Amino acid sequence: MIPGCESFLAGLRFYARRHGLPARYDQPTIAEALAEAAHLATAESDEPAALFFACARRSRAFAGNAGRIVPFVVRSHLESLGLPLTMDDIELEILRARVLLGAIDFEELRARFARG
Repeated sequence: MIPGCESFLAGLRFYARRHGLPARYDQPTIAEALAEAAHLATAESDEPAALFFACARRSRAFAGNAGRIVPFVVRSHLESLGLPLTMDDIELEILRARVLLGAIDFEELRARFARG
């Protein structure tokens, strides 16, 4: 299940404290991202890709740390679902850049996540 905004932000703040990152996030934009992710995910297995896609599209909401936070969010969600991920942070950053540039759509991203 896609997390609610408050629990999502609590996880981000915990991650930020642990890694010495700013914890000022654009809450309305993050709420939009979570709503979009919930709309995109047609099955539980789609949720990590949907979260990645929606958060990557709104990278500015993460106080300049989307390159660290978006992979953390996705890995945490995958772990909670017991799903594997073989992509490293570099590949995730490339995918995030492709999302930002409009060079990949959700269907292609979902297929990449489905491969692990």
